[in-house]
Amino acid sequence: MNNKSLQVGGSIEKATSGKADLQAIAVLQEAWKVTAKHFLTFFPAIAGLFLAQLALLLLALKVQLGNPGLFFDAFITGEGLTPEIVEAGFMANFWSDVLSAPLYAGISLMALNHAVGLPTKPRYLVKGFPFAVVSVVTMLLTSSLQGIGNALFPILGLFLTMAFSMTITLVCEKRVTPIKAIQYSVVATFRKILPMSAIFLVVLILFFISFATAGIGLIWTIPFFFNVKAIVYRNLFGITLQVTTVRKGDDGSNNSQGKEEETKVFDA
Repeated sequence: MNNKSLQVGGSIEKATSGKADLQAIAVLQEAWKVTAKHFLTFFPAIAGLFLAQLALLLLALKVQLGNPGLFFDAFITGEGLTPEIVEAGFMANFWSDVLSAPLYAGISLMALNHAVGLPTKPRYLVKGFPFAVVSVVTMLLTSSLQGIGNALFPILGLFLTMAFSMTITLVCEKRVTPIKAIQYSVVATFRKILPMSAIFLVVLILFFISFATAGIGLIWTIPFFFNVKAIVYRNLFGITLQVTTVRKGDDGSNNSQGKEEETKVFDA
């Protein structure tokens, strides 16, 4: 049995130098097909992430307001929507994103499997738990910078959202530090600003359409979004597969002329 690594797609060097191949239409078309192929196994994990974020949001609102209903009543009716309640909602959303980062990492790793043609199961949602600390730190940094960007200039906040889109995946798949992940992701985005902008503009339009359908469209758009990010990541930074070659008959059996079989596994 022999083990070796296989790099699929780009690399950090190609991504940061602008030499990686990234075509907007090809990425969107592939992501659409991948989402359809893996939808039934991917969506339950997406739902798990959503429920976890909702629970954390309610907990944060309860800690700040005592009763989460105060926020939702004020938001729906528009009455009593004080600056304190608005700030409480913002902070609750911020911390729900940060604390759910390990699950977000698990979803991102599932999408990487899809990007290299490997299947996933809903339980793979917890694949991000070994990266709990580093994913939380990364999400804390990126969410804070996005918040500052939005406060200064909304367009800057949108750009940072796009530029930071690969940071969590980088810290998990490439094992780089959060600061390095932010650096690599921002530089790679700058190098491919036109195709990246086109891709994220289409995704943003899909989100607007999904909200216009009372949120029903999010059932498709959110899995599609994660698969888009995974394919962009593969094309820019590449994904490392562990390839195990096993020769039948090497297990001590009498079949000494067995065939060789290759098993490809992405093991984050």
